Amino acid sequence: MTTTRIFLVRHGETEWNVARRIQGQVDVPLNEGGRRQAECLAGALAGAALAAIYASDLSRAVETAEAIAAPHGLTVIREPALRELGFGKWEGLDESEVQARYPEAYRGWREDSLRHRPPGGETIPELRTRVAAVYRGVLRAHAGQSVLLVAHGGPIRVLVLHALDAPLGAYPRLRTRNASLSLIEVGKPGPVLRRYNHVCFLA
Repeated sequence: MTTTRIFLVRHGETEWNVARRIQGQVDVPLNEGGRRQAECLAGALAGAALAAIYASDLSRAVETAEAIAAPHGLTVIREPALRELGFGKWEGLDESEVQARYPEAYRGWREDSLRHRPPGGETIPELRTRVAAVYRGVLRAHAGQSVLLVAHGGPIRVLVLHALDAPLGAYPRLRTRNASLSLIEVGKPGPVLRRYNHVCFLA
């Protein structure tokens, strides 16, 4: 069995990241720092023999993906199912504002984020369902190749857990930094996480 390599990249920094505002599915663009991070990622991945690049259709992911795609001559495939978790009415707010305006929903989310959803938003299991479908499709379409997915913190976390057949309850204990690089290799032993949340190249 040939090995399929799936690189996972979280988009570069935005102004809402700096302000610690919940972005969810709001289309917030990269800031200057995020564009520099995207160029740094492009340099780090220039030697990877990428067969395809998929990205969430939100501009912060697309712009990051396009910077990486340029040296490879690839066109970014926009995939809405790679969008961030929908946070509904919490999008645009910071944590203190959420806690003040939606105290009961916030408490439920903090106590059990798998069973509770932000008002008007998604649950984490719903996020896993749509991201897992993308993962399976990529494995079918690109067996034995190297593929890059550019997404958001939530989708990357659930994809890693799904690929490793790990409990979704571990989701709150994972973190993904802006412009971080992770790598899953799928071969005869099954999926192996070779790298996670790697950012040292940004130095």
